[in-house]
Amino acid sequence: MHKWSIAINHSSYVDDTILFCSWHKRSMKKMMKILRRFEYVSGQLINLNKSYVYLHEKVPYSVCQRIKRTTGVSQGVFLFTYLGCPIFMGGKRSHILKS
Repeated sequence: MHKWSIAINHSSYVDDTILFCSWHKRSMKKMMKILRRFEYVSGQLINLNKSYVYLHEKVPYSVCQRIKRTTGVSQGVFLFTYLGCPIFMGGKRSHILKS
């Protein structure tokens, strides 16, 4: 997301949640700590095998590897849809929103 965009840190629908955070190790560790705390408080477990990290295609391989090591989450591939709405990075969205 562009730096001048509205700050969004999560999006949820039914039993799915999309979390947004910085690639910095401190941010990722903090996010994982919060997720572990959620598991402890709620008694629900997060299935990391069904979880994915989505990164821009230009993110260096070394950064991708560090993110996977820090979070224990596999990397997914953009472009995908969520509830019929395309989720992607970059490009003009007006033509998609009109359809």
